Amino acid sequence: MEIRKMAAAAVLLAGFMTPAAAMGVFRRPTPSHPARRVIVVRRPRAMASPVLIAGRPHGAIDLDVAPRETLVWVDGTLRGKCDDFDGVPSKLYLLPGIHTLELKTPAGEEHREKLRIVAGQEINLCLSPE
Repeated sequence: MEIRKMAAAAVLLAGFMTPAAAMGVFRRPTPSHPARRVIVVRRPRAMASPVLIAGRPHGAIDLDVAPRETLVWVDGTLRGKCDDFDGVPSKLYLLPGIHTLELKTPAGEEHREKLRIVAGQEINLCLSPE
């Protein structure tokens, strides 16, 4: 009877357990298990003041990416390093519409994401472990 109670308790507890990634615990990368990273796009928010470049309203992307030397490509054009667009002093300003953002780390990782840019809104984008 005691074994049944313990098994029932284990089943109940299993429903409340979360994966290690959800708790912020990550394995160190090894040759057999390389580190995996994903792009996380946070909900757009209104900018404090509209940004006009050449008389046209733009949207913005604030990049929170490590390493800072990661290259940023927008629609196939190199725009710079992530350090240039980390919010201090500047962000990546784009015309409204759908753009393909590609990040290439110095280690050779490539990450691609399609983003809808809206004039007067800012998106915070992170490259984080999965």
